[in-house]
Amino acid sequence: MIFRHCYRIWWWSSSSSLHYFHFLRCPQHLFNLQRQLRQTKLLVAARLNDYVIIDCSFANEYNNDISFENNYYERLQLKIHSCFTLLHRYHSPSFLILCNFSSNDNDKWLQNSPYCQTTSLSYLDLFSREQLVYLSPDSPNIMSEYEHNVIYILGGIFQKTKHEQITLEKAKHEQIRHQSLPLQKYLRFSASASTILSLNQVYNILMTLKHNNNNWFEALKCIPERCLLR
Repeated sequence: MIFRHCYRIWWWSSSSSLHYFHFLRCPQHLFNLQRQLRQTKLLVAARLNDYVIIDCSFANEYNNDISFENNYYERLQLKIHSCFTLLHRYHSPSFLILCNFSSNDNDKWLQNSPYCQTTSLSYLDLFSREQLVYLSPDSPNIMSEYEHNVIYILGGIFQKTKHEQITLEKAKHEQIRHQSLPLQKYLRFSASASTILSLNQVYNILMTLKHNNNNWFEALKCIPERCLLR
């Protein structure tokens, strides 16, 4: 909508408006402008200490998995990028911090990205335990609402790991509060669908709750309908 309004104003404003008209008609210019808006939103969130953490300590869970075709961080990059495809919906999206990050030559995009920050430090080195909530699908503590004063941790996991309940066990070991999303309360999954959500789905659920007064029905629309019973 913002681009449409600018389009009209600049077209009628002055003799130089033709330049802006062609500028906004160019897909690459529009893409660059949208990217700058996304970056600005996230930088504001970073300055306000509004974070969501991705725990990247699970790379070893996939090292011996032949079916895991791509490098762990290459797969993570795709999921992180997917988090920002719906960023235009949120006026104050949370900035992503990738903790327990082990650098290598395959993760240049993540290291240089303006959309997130990578660090080899643990989240416990950066924040107090009282600030943190680890979201785990195995947690018996059902999340009821988005808490604006906490920092949510998402496990950097893409498929079944070697160990069961790995995020829950880690949260317990580190004495961090843990919760699970109330999926069974609001949804009925088909027999073939997994109830383990991807990083981008969980991120967008959190952002929708944050911006829509904890409306779970709206937030869970982030889950594809093909996964649900009709």
